[in-house]
Amino acid sequence: MKKYVMWVVAGILGMTLFSGTAFAEINYKVEKGDTIYSIARSYQVDADTLIAANAAITNPNYIKPGQVIMIPDENGSPFTITAYTAGYESTGKHPGDPGYGITASGTVVEEGRTIACPQALDFGTKIHIIKWDETYVCEDRGSSITNGDLDIYMRDLDDALRFGVQELQVKVWD
Repeated sequence: MKKYVMWVVAGILGMTLFSGTAFAEINYKVEKGDTIYSIARSYQVDADTLIAANAAITNPNYIKPGQVIMIPDENGSPFTITAYTAGYESTGKHPGDPGYGITASGTVVEEGRTIACPQALDFGTKIHIIKWDETYVCEDRGSSITNGDLDIYMRDLDDALRFGVQELQVKVWD
């Protein structure tokens, strides 16, 4: 009976320790002499992805010891995602205005494809939103889009308002 109980306890402990996600994001505490690029290299993560995933990084050339940086893993990084339209409420432009519906990269906005990204991510970067298994292309910028934020283009204002603000896991693909 004792052996049986030990096996059950060992099984429960094993399921608890090894269930769920095999990898988890790492919170790295910056040490003296660290740079974003050395940290990215150490964890084999693209430096721009590391910067974009961390809202606390406002100047990638200046990080300080003790600062905590989230290292993305295979399961992505959490981003705050909102939605926008081509309309006046989002862009200050009306139909017929020069640049209406034109992204910062020069493309025409397209629902299901266009996403506004922080400056740390180059235009053309693919943004995969895990929950929906959907991939967008970084084609736009926005004055409110900083590291840790994304803004999905939607044609309809009501849809964009219903979308609200969501925290979702995102993978960044170059």
